[in-house]
Amino acid sequence: MTENHGEGTGDHGPRRRPRRGIRGERDYPRTRLSCRRCQKRKIRCNGELPRCQSCAKVGVDCEDGESLKARSLPRAYVSSLCNRIAWLEALVRIHCPDIDLERDGPSIVDAPQISDDPRPEDGDTFNITDPTLQLDEIPEAQPDLDVLVDAEVTIPKAPATTDNEPPGLESSTIPSNAGLSHEVGLVSLGANRDPRYIGPSSGFVFCKLMLAASSRAGKMTRTSNSSTPSVAPYLRELVIETQGPIAITQEQALNLCQTYFDIIHLQYPFLHYPTFLQSLQRFFNGDGQDHVAGFQVYMVLAISATIVSRLQKIPLSGERYYMTAMQHFEKLQMENSIQGLQCILLLLIFAMHSSTVRLDVWSLNYQCIASVLDLGLQRSVTASSGISQLDRKMRTRIFWVVFTLDRTIATMMGRPIGLRDEACDLRTPADLSDADIAKHPMPTPTSSVTTHMTYAIHLFKLAKINSEIKYVANSVNPNAPRYAYPAVIDIYAWQKDVLVQLDQWAAGVPVVQDGNDYIRTILLLRYHSVRMLLLRPSPNLPRPDQDALRHCYSSAEESIRLYNDLYKKNMLVHNWMTFHSAVLSTITMFYCILSVPSIAMTLEVEDFMSNVRASLNVLSAVGEHYSGAKRSRDILDELAGPISRWLLKKRREQAPEPQLEQSITDYVPRNDIGMVSAPTQPEILDNTAWPSLWSPFDGGFDGQWLSESYGSPDCANLDGIVLSLLEDFT
Repeated sequence: MTENHGEGTGDHGPRRRPRRGIRGERDYPRTRLSCRRCQKRKIRCNGELPRCQSCAKVGVDCEDGESLKARSLPRAYVSSLCNRIAWLEALVRIHCPDIDLERDGPSIVDAPQISDDPRPEDGDTFNITDPTLQLDEIPEAQPDLDVLVDAEVTIPKAPATTDNEPPGLESSTIPSNAGLSHEVGLVSLGANRDPRYIGPSSGFVFCKLMLAASSRAGKMTRTSNSSTPSVAPYLRELVIETQGPIAITQEQALNLCQTYFDIIHLQYPFLHYPTFLQSLQRFFNGDGQDHVAGFQVYMVLAISATIVSRLQKIPLSGERYYMTAMQHFEKLQMENSIQGLQCILLLLIFAMHSSTVRLDVWSLNYQCIASVLDLGLQRSVTASSGISQLDRKMRTRIFWVVFTLDRTIATMMGRPIGLRDEACDLRTPADLSDADIAKHPMPTPTSSVTTHMTYAIHLFKLAKINSEIKYVANSVNPNAPRYAYPAVIDIYAWQKDVLVQLDQWAAGVPVVQDGNDYIRTILLLRYHSVRMLLLRPSPNLPRPDQDALRHCYSSAEESIRLYNDLYKKNMLVHNWMTFHSAVLSTITMFYCILSVPSIAMTLEVEDFMSNVRASLNVLSAVGEHYSGAKRSRDILDELAGPISRWLLKKRREQAPEPQLEQSITDYVPRNDIGMVSAPTQPEILDNTAWPSLWSPFDGGFDGQWLSESYGSPDCANLDGIVLSLLEDFT
């Protein structure tokens, strides 16, 4: 009779025990273990997942039971598996940034509750600062700093998502008569996270107005630009080293760091180049105990590698240099130190350029503000204070960098300015090179000579104008006390006056002398960004006049053109500011077309399609590194279809002659190489779908026309695009 090795009893006799080997062990491994509850109750366990039948009946968690043979194994084994999963996820984030590990793939069911201190148990410590740990074994660091929010805003808990709703996206509806300019934006940026406050200057209102009626865009497969620029020899050598521990020579480090000083230092000159070179040389000569030098050198390398890898399209991981820098970070004395503030600023700049290491930019920004106030950088000091000439000049530069970054970040996130103008001595830094400010006596600045500080000083002046717009146009409290900011009697006259100031600022943009017009293009992009902030609807200017919106449209169109020029010249630096500005410029362009009859009547459909394609090209390029850019591109691509159809319809009504017969082709999205994508079948918009589009919005900036046309609009796309804009930033 054949032996029955199963666990049940057969009909041909009693169940036989399995044969055992010489040492009494089973000939086959035990493949199933009863759960802890079934073991305790001494009942049969069917081993189903996620809960066995017995545990499912009473609604309790099903936990693995004990095993005498495996009692000493699971702790080390599970710990090693967790470390390996973290390492594999780090590789996915670095090499496949378009994959969202938080939402894609199978979810973790019945996850155990984790304490607030997620440190492993004794013996399982995974320390990134351990000098004996190989760099390849370090998982990607994912700090999750708490976001500082306006203390006056009460933020409720995010409601739980349903099974049919992606985590982090909450459905909502637009109130038909609510003033969206004043609406508080609370956007959920992920599962199990409280909503974040997104204010009016961030463009949240434009998203809510323009995207409420669009349906959820389908996923599209995009191909990247196939052109690959020539790679410098030192970069090829560095690429070879990316598979093992970091090994970089001093010459390679100098060449790579030059990217930082050619691109970042021109905008944010908080480092002193000669001092940095001395630190780099000292560090490579074996002074491994200088943790400030080690951190700053590797952070500059991390930022440079991130930029170069995207421009040159080579696998040069900035995150590896960042992880090495963090080994020095915990050994720094950050308090009461200019060098400590420089280190935080390097982290802030890296966070704005990295799509994989999610440092909280908002919290880092306020750390910088706290250091500025603690060190007194907001006040002017004289030689009698005992501070050297070089330190005095660097204090002024660092203050203006923090001042400018604070305005930039607060504007993009729609949050209050942290470092107020009236609390600071707004002295202008000297227009001298890094080498000149250390000379004795210091040379006198001349307007005929352009230095790297010339561009930064011009950006500092723009930050002051940005402050005024935030204080006046984007103040969410119309009845603010007079001591907070003087009341503006005629808001429209003020708007025209600030517009004149902006145009004068643009006319004074320095002329590039070395033939590299990248920095000049960046200055013009910042100009158009602040110009749109002034001219588009805001809490205190909810209904801009037609002339203001025409100027706003020209800035949106020019901003898209400038980004497209950088993209074509392979000079587009992919960071969160590029992502945010490209999306907001496109939405602003859509809004102005639908708001101003003269723009819609004179705009050629071919020009509109060209602008849309340029914007989508930029977002496709940024989407290679920021997965949110791809989602935003798809949403804007779908939204552009109905607008182009509507423009064609109006053009046919104006000119019934058959001159447009062959150009009445509807808007067809194309991929990056010019191939026609699958048709999305956008809804054809007629007069009933877009009421009053030939006149300004009758109900003001309140979205009522959308509610009347579509009933209760689905705002999933709104939450999706805001999520895309902010999830990699906070």
